[in-house]
Parts: sequence; C-alpha cells; structure tokens
Amino acid sequence: MSLSPSAMPFMRTFMRSIPLVFFLLMLGGQSPFAGMPDFGPDGLSGLTEEQRQNLDKGKIVFSTTDTGAQGQNALIEAAVVFNVPLQETWRLLSKTEDQIKYLKEIYELNIIKTGSALNIQEFKLKIAFLDIVYRVIHRFDEANQYIYWSMDPSFDNDLEDLRGFWRFYPYGQGKCLARYGSNVSIRNIPSWIEAIFKKSGVKKSLLAVKKYVDSGGTYLVSGLDI
Repeated sequence: MSLSPSAMPFMRTFMRSIPLVFFLLMLGGQSPFAGMPDFGPDGLSGLTEEQRQNLDKGKIVFSTTDTGAQGQNALIEAAVVFNVPLQETWRLLSKTEDQIKYLKEIYELNIIKTGSALNIQEFKLKIAFLDIVYRVIHRFDEANQYIYWSMDPSFDNDLEDLRGFWRFYPYGQGKCLARYGSNVSIRNIPSWIEAIFKKSGVKKSLLAVKKYVDSGGTYLVSGLDI
C-alpha cells in the first residue's frame, strides 16, 4: 500500500495515536464466546515451559495458541501473574468503574447500570484529534472467577466490535494467575493497521493493570497523557 505525499503528515499523526487506542482491549448482552475458556485446573494450559518461567519472573506472556495477528476478529490472548491473592485480584478488577483510575486514556466513565452479575458502563476517550464513545456490558461469574464483556448493541458505539475476558487462578503463595483474551475493531480503521498495533497495545495496558493490582489499588495515573 502506498500513500501520496500530501497524506503522509496525517498518517504519521494517526500512527502515533493508534497504540493508545488499543488500551480499549482492556475494557470491557450476551456472552461473546461459545463457552467459558478452559485453561486447565491450574490455568497453565497452552503455555510453554519457557513462558511459565517468564511468568515467574513477572513478565507478561502471550499464549502459544494466540491467533490475534491472523485476523481482525481473532482474540489476543495473554497471561500475567499478580502479586496479590486471587480474592484481592477479583475485588480490584471486578470494579470495572475504577478503570479510569489506572488507564490514562479514559477521560470520562459513566455508570449506566450496575449489579453483582452485570453492569453497563459508558467510556469516553480522546485519542489525538479523535473522540471515541462506546458502552460495554460486563458480566461476572464469581464462582468460576470469570469476567467477560462485549459492546452494548443498543448504543451507537464508535467501535465496530469489542469483547474480551479475564479468568483467574490461585498461583503459589499469595499470588494470582490471570488469563486474558480480547479483541477490538474500530470503525474506519484498516485491518492492517489494527494488526500492527494490537499486541503491543495489549501489553502496554496489561502493564498498567499489573501495577494497579500489585499495588493493592493504590497505583493511580495522573490523568490524560497522550
């Protein structure tokens, strides 16, 4: 694909803003999946020995079965170990309204509906010269330590698609293993641009989530910084 010289300044600005867009993959109606993902009784299924060692070193790893780079609708899958117990991880990440505290690209979050098993929230972002607004339905299955989300189809979203999940497992002494999957598709963004930045955007956002959870919820961002 080639661009005219007059289009290059716009594309440079646009490309710099794209990685920020993909923190959307962190956010959370019907379940977007055919069934709850099964990562085995310990949550380690699908990970190589090297990846398991990297988890113990505090690194974020991507699943060997990840197909996120192979299609616009495929999930990006990752694993991360939090340095707090499973119950504390659930408490922090099930409070989805707190995402505005640790994901700096959100400038407004409105609660549309709240409940123990389901909530609906509206997110507003400003990415370079773009304003992005969308609503997400989060569903909570505490018995299976499973959170999953999808776009609210009744709302006029600026996204084409948004869906994802967290699933948590106890991990060693006082830690929690989290398996994660997500996909986002933004209106009027070519799929080849999305493919370039999806995984790096997920990693950036997961690093922010890890800081927040590991701190017990005390790590906060200072506001919009783009």
